[in-house]
Amino acid sequence: MKDTQLPILPEILMQDSAPAGRIDEFRRSWPIVTSAAVGSGLGISGLLTYNSGLFVKELEGAIGLSRTQFGFAFFLATLALACALPIVGRFIDENGVRIPTISGAIALAIGFVALGAFTTSVSVYVALMAAIGLFASASSPVGYTRAVNGAFDRARGLALGLTQIGVGLAAAIIPPVLGVVIQTYGWRVGFFFLAGLALLGTLPSLIGLRRHEPRRRDTPDKGSAFREVRRSRLFRLQIIAFSMMALGFAGMLPHFVPMLRDAGMSPQTAAEQAGMIGLSVIASRVVVGWLADVTEAPWLAAAACAICAMACITLALGGARYSTVAALALGCAMGCEADLIGYMTVRYFGLASYGRAYAWQYAAFILAAGLGPFWIGLLVDRTGGYKEALLVCAALLSIAFALFLALPRTTNRSVV
Repeated sequence: MKDTQLPILPEILMQDSAPAGRIDEFRRSWPIVTSAAVGSGLGISGLLTYNSGLFVKELEGAIGLSRTQFGFAFFLATLALACALPIVGRFIDENGVRIPTISGAIALAIGFVALGAFTTSVSVYVALMAAIGLFASASSPVGYTRAVNGAFDRARGLALGLTQIGVGLAAAIIPPVLGVVIQTYGWRVGFFFLAGLALLGTLPSLIGLRRHEPRRRDTPDKGSAFREVRRSRLFRLQIIAFSMMALGFAGMLPHFVPMLRDAGMSPQTAAEQAGMIGLSVIASRVVVGWLADVTEAPWLAAAACAICAMACITLALGGARYSTVAALALGCAMGCEADLIGYMTVRYFGLASYGRAYAWQYAAFILAAGLGPFWIGLLVDRTGGYKEALLVCAALLSIAFALFLALPRTTNRSVV
């Protein structure tokens, strides 16, 4: 079969789990992990995904934004992001991570300023969200995970997990603070607050990633290596698995706060419950990252899908009193995804074309994640509640569960 001739799994055969080797890697490269964690948390994944739902009620009153329109705007943002990511990934493969991550952070800050200053109608809001997805795409994790993967091998899973803690911290800390800002000063100031945080995202690349540049001697082979990877059945199966996972749970993230507010919770209480998602993300990313180095990554993804599916069913049948359980399960799924896309991509396909391979995988994931809020919003507007949407989420996660179990092993696997 054609897939067996691919330059796939070159690092699985070299995998070494010796604790001393892992400690040495962290001793040498901890500044890269720290900088990547902060940069990811202050990028588009940490600031837009977890906070856009906090503005829905206020925008509903100010410009007449419906849940369907909110979901459509979020989908357009992720569609633009997905279209831009392969270009960003290629640039990173050939030129390094500093320039794209810095420019992406600046673009994200400008986008939030524009949302606060110029949002006077639904059409303007939708257009600005799409522009943020397009121009701030380089602030996504693709550059930061490339830097970490280039510096780690034996402890790569744990390093990626620690990198993604930045997004978890942002999800845990920023929504409650932003909820207070919006309640006290209004939604426009809330967007300006996010712009200031995004601008701080330039510092990690300026300080901690300056030494991480690609090896020029690898550049001529990267195009042909990625063409082989892209044609492989394994590449397509991984894309489908993560996309189904995203379609099943990611749409509930921006709808989580509106769902709780519809159930009667105050803005502050709903924001605090959303912060629980971030706490779960933090814990799951460390645990999943560590487990990925010693067990099978696809099994971890399947377990996360099962947990999240059961939580959706519980929330649909039991109501908002189970919101904490649902928040923890959503955070577990989000933490698992962020670790395992990068980990499985580099273990299956290597580093030579990682930027493009990861960008395609992540683009497909976020495209499905962006479609989630749209179809959920549409279903909520049609049915008048979130029960049916939660049950559909559980069904989609069950499909993802089966797909992950069909993926090959990531440890101790020989090329056949």
